[in-house]
Amino acid sequence: MDIKLKGGATTQDPRLDRVPQFDERSRNFRARSMSLAGVPLVQRKPRSYTWGINQWLDHGSEGRCVEYSICHDLLGRPKEVRPALVDQILSTKRIYWPAQEADDWPGGSYPGATPNYEGTSVLAGIKVAAALGFYREYRWAMALDEAVLGLGYVGPLVLGINWYEGMYNTDAEGWLHVTGAVAGGHAILAHAIKIAFRPGGGRTFSDVDLDASYITLHNSWGKDWGVEGRGKLSLTDFDRLRREDGEVCIISQRATPRVLA
Repeated sequence: MDIKLKGGATTQDPRLDRVPQFDERSRNFRARSMSLAGVPLVQRKPRSYTWGINQWLDHGSEGRCVEYSICHDLLGRPKEVRPALVDQILSTKRIYWPAQEADDWPGGSYPGATPNYEGTSVLAGIKVAAALGFYREYRWAMALDEAVLGLGYVGPLVLGINWYEGMYNTDAEGWLHVTGAVAGGHAILAHAIKIAFRPGGGRTFSDVDLDASYITLHNSWGKDWGVEGRGKLSLTDFDRLRREDGEVCIISQRATPRVLA
């Protein structure tokens, strides 16, 4: 049975409560416009890289995947936040409830909300994390090369994507398969990328073998999910999900508040 979320979205699983939201102003903050050490991001060569994270959160049978994916980002590299601050966020829903108040749709699950709905967007959650002092600047990957290079050079990706029935778990080798019907929307952290180039080609983005290359997703369903809490998604499948009202956020400037405001 479908569960109604904010904005008219539905889900088959209360854990999948990410709602798509796009702001045209985000086009002014594309990852494409970033430079690293004077070199435009999109002129760099794709590379494999892993941003370490050694914490596994689990929001159980409830939603809040937006909040948990952001908290996973905070707990990992390139700038690790004290777990006590993350615990404070999760215990008080310090990102989830304000994000529901800030997104485009009325209501939520916070005290006094009318109507009562679950769910919010990655955009709203990132705005709240920035207001709390964790992020000074964030960018949006609106093309696959921006996402690939951002993950390879800048930091993890906070993703909002459709979640298909075939993605409820990985296969024995850790791969996610985009099969079946859409079960809902999920927010999840991509913390690693593995690049494979086509034989005989160069080392530019156009030489990347999208089927053999993949990102690694660090899920918020505990360490027993997938292979130690993680799953691999080919760049071909990632690009498909990105195009389906996906949100791909790259944190370009980070900060670490000592306490929450």
